[in-house]
Amino acid sequence: MSSFNPTILIPLVAIIFGVMIPIVAIIMDYRRRALVSEERRAMIEKGMVPPEIDEGPGSRPRDLASQRARSLRSGTILLTLGIGLAVAFIVVNYVFPDPFLPRPARGALAVAASIVGFLGIGNLIYYALTGKKEP
Repeated sequence: MSSFNPTILIPLVAIIFGVMIPIVAIIMDYRRRALVSEERRAMIEKGMVPPEIDEGPGSRPRDLASQRARSLRSGTILLTLGIGLAVAFIVVNYVFPDPFLPRPARGALAVAASIVGFLGIGNLIYYALTGKKEP
């Protein structure tokens, strides 16, 4: 009689890969930065002027104008997503009251709608508060 249960493989593999993906990403980023530093060091030793350091994809812009534009874009997207989730909650609860969604899922939909909607409102408030100020 075998004590091996094959149904345990799916969660086990999911947990292992869920932990390994961020670790591999951190190691790859470290290696990329080390190679960039080595290249810059070699250029400086040869008397060349290295180009500006580009932080690569995922880096955040540092100037206020691009932060404002990103905040406006994120705020608009999150607000419309929150409104969409709220409409989905209303449709699920009042238009089609047939219980095709369990009660906890309906509550989760309402919570998700409010969280995402308020994140969008917060981004739009940030955009409004950091408006162009007269010197």
